[in-house]
Amino acid sequence: MKPIKILLAIVICGLGFAQTAAFGQKSNTVFYYPVKSACIEYALTGSITGTETWYMDNSGKLSARYSETTEKSFGSTTKKSQVVILKDSVLYTIDLLNKTGIRQTFHIDQKDMDKWAKSAEQGWTDMGFKKTGEEVIQDKKCDIWEGASTRISVWQNFALKTVYDLFGKYTSEARKIEVNVPVDKSKFEIPADIKVEDSAINASDPVFDSIGKDLKKGLNDLKDMFGPKKKK
Repeated sequence: MKPIKILLAIVICGLGFAQTAAFGQKSNTVFYYPVKSACIEYALTGSITGTETWYMDNSGKLSARYSETTEKSFGSTTKKSQVVILKDSVLYTIDLLNKTGIRQTFHIDQKDMDKWAKSAEQGWTDMGFKKTGEEVIQDKKCDIWEGASTRISVWQNFALKTVYDLFGKYTSEARKIEVNVPVDKSKFEIPADIKVEDSAINASDPVFDSIGKDLKKGLNDLKDMFGPKKKK
């Protein structure tokens, strides 16, 4: 799995992928949206329930996702209070309950980001997604992209609805959408009481691609073993 694919999944899908990897790059350009700022509130239902609020500014150069979730799995319940902040080309994943954070970086070719900005559809295709239809969410006409056990409804590069169906199905859907609105800069600041450490994973290492491929294959194998059987 190429770093650019992981990057796009993280930024777009947010909650589900943000805990697995992160990115940074040499230039100041990180991600592109057709508006300067946004505030989107999501409701999570299914195996994971809760709320998430995403604050974005500078067309994606600043991003912060605040979530309060409860996950039920194998008879146990896990509650999380988390914020994922992107700033200065670095991603911080912060556990607000344990007061800890992880700082992760890796470099991405600027040409890949420019390609995404010019053709978002090509970016989705490169990630292995296929456009399968359309739907309207909060009066916004969205394209539906499906792939990797995920269905994402996208409006102007914004993922307004994401359905994950791997080891437990849950849905994240926008309930309130505001664009080009003032965003409090404090939303992008790391809380003072958080102890931040660097990730032990060096995602710029070439071996990272091999790890990503092996992980993807392993997940697909598990899904084939335990998921619904395909008709022959």
